Amino acid sequence: MTNPQTKPLPPGWKRVQLGEVCRVYAGGSAPQGKEFFADTGPFFFRVSDLGEHRRTMALSESRDKLSAKALDVCHLVPAKKGTVLFPKSGAAVATNNRAMLAVDGYIVGHLMALESKGDVLPEWLYHLSCTLDMMDFADNTGYPSLKQSVAEAIEIPLPPLPEQRRIVARLDQQMAAVAKAQAAAAEMYQNISSLKASFLREIFS
Repeated sequence: MTNPQTKPLPPGWKRVQLGEVCRVYAGGSAPQGKEFFADTGPFFFRVSDLGEHRRTMALSESRDKLSAKALDVCHLVPAKKGTVLFPKSGAAVATNNRAMLAVDGYIVGHLMALESKGDVLPEWLYHLSCTLDMMDFADNTGYPSLKQSVAEAIEIPLPPLPEQRRIVARLDQQMAAVAKAQAAAAEMYQNISSLKASFLREIFS
């Protein structure tokens, strides 16, 4: 299956399938029972952890952490730092939430993972995955599900590594500028709200 956005590529770029440049895999079943979780331990990432951020390049916390017993007896699927995650089943597919892990951890079966094989930067995978609507590749619209084989066959544009680094650096700068503008807007809104409240108190006091 190919990405419908098949515009001509710049010189030196090529089209590849995800499975050619990264390991594509799904998580495992979530442990059932309080004894498999603890206050401290390896992170166990769920769809809800992505939902808290919607999109993030630095997912470093999870609601649940695994106990030593879980590591011993459960069939857990590890995910390395730099792995890109997205929902693969259920209504969460339509959210198109994305996350890149900033830490090692384990992932639940409702998540799919993209782990670079070296020819693609994790940051490039993340930014590119954000341009894909996974509902376009899922089957059964009643209960969307994305098969690993289908995800592996998704075609993406791949520039040389130096070009990937240049584009990622530029995107990072733009995202930082957006975040700064959002923070300034939030502060301004808070100041306006405080002035409004103060003015209303003065009127009705």
